[in-house]
Amino acid sequence: MVWIRLYHARYPVPGGTPGLAWALWQTNYTAAPWPHDELKPDFGYYICETLDDGTRALTYRATTTHVLPPTKAAKPEEAYDLVSEHVFDDGLRIAPHDWHDYHYNVLKAEAPWPQQVVAWRAKVEPFGPHVMDGLQRFPRTGWLQTEAISL
Repeated sequence: MVWIRLYHARYPVPGGTPGLAWALWQTNYTAAPWPHDELKPDFGYYICETLDDGTRALTYRATTTHVLPPTKAAKPEEAYDLVSEHVFDDGLRIAPHDWHDYHYNVLKAEAPWPQQVVAWRAKVEPFGPHVMDGLQRFPRTGWLQTEAISL
């Protein structure tokens, strides 16, 4: 089984790479499907993007280099601090105001806290675009698994 992560290129994350991602969720929520056990350094997955014509395709192979496992954060500032500590370095950093102003984080900041934060960074290699069945509908988590392709 191979994991695929949906990347929303029209909402690029600060830092400008599809190899940087994070999620925030309520502490009583269990994200599924989600590569809970696999998401650690050297985890391989594909990134799926929506092409200009609306078709979804695999566009990158990714291998994680930095991972913040699901960790409780008491407030949005603490979530940023945790991601900064575990995922950012001299080569990639997002300023606190850019982090807090990012549309996803604005929505999550309005939800009750504490929340779980998980973040990762990956080395990405262009791939494809490779169109295949099953990419048009992703679960709410943005992750899906398939046997249709191997890494």
